[in-house]
Amino acid sequence: MRAMLLAVMLTCAFVAQPIVTRAQASAGSLRKLYAVVFEVTVTPDGKIAMLKVSKVIDPTSRSTDAVAVDVPGAYIDAVRAFLNDRTYPTSPSPFYTYAYYDPSQPTRADIDPKAGAPPP
Repeated sequence: MRAMLLAVMLTCAFVAQPIVTRAQASAGSLRKLYAVVFEVTVTPDGKIAMLKVSKVIDPTSRSTDAVAVDVPGAYIDAVRAFLNDRTYPTSPSPFYTYAYYDPSQPTRADIDPKAGAPPP
């Protein structure tokens, strides 16, 4: 009985091993997105006056705790250009917004994770 149980367990381990490896490989090939939260102030004509990184979060963690991710200046410039396509209410109070950041595409600020994989 013990020999049969051992044989079943070993068979399961050998069968499950390739499945786990494939799952890990496909999970590793997925891109990693972060949400960068920005503090924004606008000019009297409703354009971006100040854009400052408030924090970076990992949406997959289901937490709003900040993570240590360096945000390059090229990405901040891209976000500024992306946000400047809109006009905002002229309030002297700062407000907060976010954009998704893909470290493999540091000059893209228009990433929508619900739309699927963005073009390179």
